[in-house]
Amino acid sequence: MRQWIIQLAVAVAAAMMAAGCMPVTPLPQPVLPDALAEPVKIGVLLPLSGADSEYGERTLRGVEFACSELNNGRGISDRRVELLVRDTKSSPAEARRQVEELSRQGIAGLVGPYSTNEALAIKPAVEALLIPTVVPLATNDEITAGTRMIYRACFTDSQQGEALAAYAWYWRKLLRLAIVVNLDDMATYSRSVALEAANAFSDLGGSVVHTVEFEGDKKEFGQKLRELVSYGPQAILISGEPGNAGRVVKYIRGLGYRGLLLGPESWDDPVFLRECGGQPGDCAFIGLYSGEFDLPEQLAFRQEFRRTNFIYPGSCEAQGYDALKLLAIGLSRAQSVEDFNRNMQSVRNHPGAAALYTLKPGGEIDRTMFVKTIRPAATPDSVPESRLSGSFTMRKIEQLKED
Repeated sequence: MRQWIIQLAVAVAAAMMAAGCMPVTPLPQPVLPDALAEPVKIGVLLPLSGADSEYGERTLRGVEFACSELNNGRGISDRRVELLVRDTKSSPAEARRQVEELSRQGIAGLVGPYSTNEALAIKPAVEALLIPTVVPLATNDEITAGTRMIYRACFTDSQQGEALAAYAWYWRKLLRLAIVVNLDDMATYSRSVALEAANAFSDLGGSVVHTVEFEGDKKEFGQKLRELVSYGPQAILISGEPGNAGRVVKYIRGLGYRGLLLGPESWDDPVFLRECGGQPGDCAFIGLYSGEFDLPEQLAFRQEFRRTNFIYPGSCEAQGYDALKLLAIGLSRAQSVEDFNRNMQSVRNHPGAAALYTLKPGGEIDRTMFVKTIRPAATPDSVPESRLSGSFTMRKIEQLKED
C-alpha cells in the first residue's frame, strides 16, 4: 500500500509539472538563446585589494580564462559572456554592498566571493535578489545551508575534517590526535576545521588527547606547545592560516616532535612552504588542486593556462575557472530558480580543472579531494615542495565507514 501511495504521489507531481501547476520562481535575468540579446552579465566578486588581494587576483585569472573559453565556444545559451568584476576590498561589508550594486546592473549570476566571512555577508542578499551564485573557495558549511541560490566549487570544512580524520585513522592507523587551533575573531576557518576533525576522529574511535589555542604571548604559546608534545600524540593537526601554520610546524619540529603533522587546504600555499622550515618532516594535508592529477581535462587546462598566462595555475586559478564553468551549466536556458537548481543538480562526475564534481540539493557537493605530502627542501636556499599522495571523494570515506 505504501509503495502504491508513493507511486501515485510521483505521478500526480509529474502531471502537475506537465500542466504548469507547480510553483515557479522566475529569475530576474532569464538566460535564453536570443541572437539579438545583450551578453549574459556575470558578476565576479573578489578581493582585489586588502589582505586577501593576492588570492583574489589569482582566482580572477581563472575566471577570466574560463570566460575566454566560453566566448570562443557557445557562451551561455548561445550568448556571449560579459564579466562585471568588482573588488570586495577584503571586506564583508563591501562585498554585501557590491552584490546589491551588481544586481541593479542586471547580472544573471555571480562568481565569488573568496572568503567565508564575505560569503556569509552576501548570502541574505543573494537569496533575496535571486542571484544564482557559485562560490569558488569559501569552505564554511553555513554558506550553502538552507539555500537555493548558492552552490560551491570547493569542499566544506566538515568534509575537510572528515577527510583528515579518515586519513589518520584508516590510512595511517593512528589512535591519538592533538590539535592546534587559532581563536582569533576572524579565524572562523581554523576553528571550524579543527572542530570538525576532532569530532570525526572521535566518532571513528580515536582520542583527541590535547588542544592548544593560538592566544597569549609567544612565550606562553611556546610553553603550551611543549606541553602538547608531552601528551604523546601520534599526529598533530595544525589548523590555521598559511603563515601561522608554517611557523608552528617549524617550532614543533624544533621541540623534537617526529610524528605526523596534519593540515587543511590552507597549507597548499607558498607562504606555508616558506615558513615551515627546510625539513618539515612527516606532513600531510588536504588539497583542492594538484598539478599531478591525471584527469585529461585538468592536464589540458594546466597546459593551456601555462601557454596563455606564462605561469602554471594553482588552486585559486583552477577553482575560479571551475566556478564559472559550473555556473554556466546552471544558467543554461534557465528561466526560473527551479531551472537553475535542476541544471546544477544534473552535474554528476563532471570533469573540471581541479576535480570531478557532483552537485547535490541545497548546494551540497561531492568532489575530488587530494592528500598531499611535503618533500624537504632540496638545497639550503630552496623551500619544501608539496606532492600528490592520493585522491578520493566523500563517497570513498563513507564506504570505508560501512566496511
